[in-house]
Amino acid sequence: MLDPERFFKEIYPFDQLPDEEILRLSSNLLVRYYSKGEVIFKEGESPLEFLYVIRKGAVVLKKDGIIIDYLHEGDSFGYVSLLGNIPSSSSATAVEDTILFMIPKGVFERLTKNYEDFRNFYTNKLINRLRKEKNAINVGFEKLTNLPIRKIKLSSPLLVDGEEKLSEVILKMIGADLTFALVRDGNATGIITERDIIRKVVAFGHDLKKVKAKEVASFPVIEIDVDAFLFDALLLMAKHNIRRLVVKDKGKIVGVLEDRDMIAYESKNLLFLVKDIGKAKGVEDLTYVYSLVSQVAVEYISQGADPELVGRYISEINDKIMQKTVLLTIKDMGIEPPTAFNILVLGSEGRKEQSLKTDQDNAIIYEDKPMLDIKVSKYFEDFSEKYVRNLLNIGFPPCPGNVMLSNPLWRKSVEGWMKQIDTWIENPKGEHTLNVSIFFDFRGVFGSHSLVERLWEHVFKKVSENVVFLSFLASQAVRFKVPLGFFRGFVVERSGLHKGEFDIKAGGILPIVQGVRVLALEHRIRSTNTFDRIRELSSAGVFSERFAKDLEDAYRFLMGLRLKFQAEDLHRSKEPTNYINPQALSRAERSVLKDVFGIVEEFQDILRHRYQLRYFM
Repeated sequence: MLDPERFFKEIYPFDQLPDEEILRLSSNLLVRYYSKGEVIFKEGESPLEFLYVIRKGAVVLKKDGIIIDYLHEGDSFGYVSLLGNIPSSSSATAVEDTILFMIPKGVFERLTKNYEDFRNFYTNKLINRLRKEKNAINVGFEKLTNLPIRKIKLSSPLLVDGEEKLSEVILKMIGADLTFALVRDGNATGIITERDIIRKVVAFGHDLKKVKAKEVASFPVIEIDVDAFLFDALLLMAKHNIRRLVVKDKGKIVGVLEDRDMIAYESKNLLFLVKDIGKAKGVEDLTYVYSLVSQVAVEYISQGADPELVGRYISEINDKIMQKTVLLTIKDMGIEPPTAFNILVLGSEGRKEQSLKTDQDNAIIYEDKPMLDIKVSKYFEDFSEKYVRNLLNIGFPPCPGNVMLSNPLWRKSVEGWMKQIDTWIENPKGEHTLNVSIFFDFRGVFGSHSLVERLWEHVFKKVSENVVFLSFLASQAVRFKVPLGFFRGFVVERSGLHKGEFDIKAGGILPIVQGVRVLALEHRIRSTNTFDRIRELSSAGVFSERFAKDLEDAYRFLMGLRLKFQAEDLHRSKEPTNYINPQALSRAERSVLKDVFGIVEEFQDILRHRYQLRYFM
């Protein structure tokens, strides 16, 4: 059953509409089926008459032959033409057998006029779509030529016996969530696809329970070695006019390469990865997506991407993976959380400023209400241990300082966290200082937002009552020295593993992060991202517009250098660090870096004066 009314009540932004509006919408839409490969509309055609919503299947959008989006169930398209009353800006093709709900233009216009949330959703999608089209990058032959198939995530092989009834094979395909099955008949291997079933059996009214798998399968399958290159696979598919290749490793079938697998890998953008995360059925599915994050980030860095955007990209994917991991963990436990909770991310993840050298810094906050049949703290203890173990299995490195919610210090009720914050602020010394620096960039990634708000309100209230605490925290930002000598030469390590290098994090990045955090706490700024904090501090009059711009540019330059050197470390199969070699920079880069360190020193002087740090040094 298609049941459009239920469907629209479960997808955003339609779920924001009143029930009577959803019922009216469901009564006025058209439904159409598109077979795989069928064109829905072409780029440049006259203005569209419908908003298309995918009920089942998948659609790819292309502009000038370049893939700009890959859409699945619940996604909508065609709004660019509808909002602007212009010819379609892209072509749309079904990449699977697809069912579309088609909402007439007049209905779409009425909804955007009458419902602000609905209108804003499609306005924002239009802005993001235009940005995506502008930044679309063609993969090119060079990348495909050098990419071995083993780097691609392959579809799992489903092997069935040729004597099996087709009805049984179909049930196995559904159970494995596959659109094909490999068929063994003696020493031969063939393949059955959904299209084969429709065209060879269903179309002629044959009984699925009487037809054998081998009678429908195509023999033999076309095979390719796992160490062949993707470009070879493309040529082979084109030669035989097929969409799937059986992949073998030392004579053994290890998977099936589908055309859509290549499309997904070529795009490897945020939307693709988010969709893969959403479809993940287990931790092992998330492991593959996580493995791609650093690859994509390195590609963006090598293309000169803004480090602010790279950090946000990494954090966005990590957030989605963690959110899915929470759901999988709860499912594995078999018991729903007894009270409201929220998973917090801290440190650079909390600031959305992840580099390529990262680990997991997280915590949990929950309501500790008396329950008759369960101890709340024990539930979240069990949950936390399983959750962290799942993250480790996915590939998130453990935190060397054990800043993870499996550690009781980072797992507390609302009241427990408030007491902990009071202790840190009233006694800001030793380990407390480090904990504050990590924790006070916290943000929630899953769960009750109100718990996070309550925690921030308590932080701001406590900070306002302890002015000395801000001075102590500011002193931590000025204790770092920029790596410049008396004659403005770079001060580098004289021996050891990092001889001739200096730590750019300690010498430039941390003073800005720490100092900006102090000012943000003083002015009750909720943003945790350093760039956002600088902008809001400027708006509040704390910085002049000129200095805010200088500080933001300085921070961007330092972050960019760190990412650049980390990417080069990864290219050389080395563990990324925070050290850079100034001799590896151009003369212009060294000159700019010295100016940047001068801005860092100017910022530290501002902090010394504002918080009277001569009493703390």
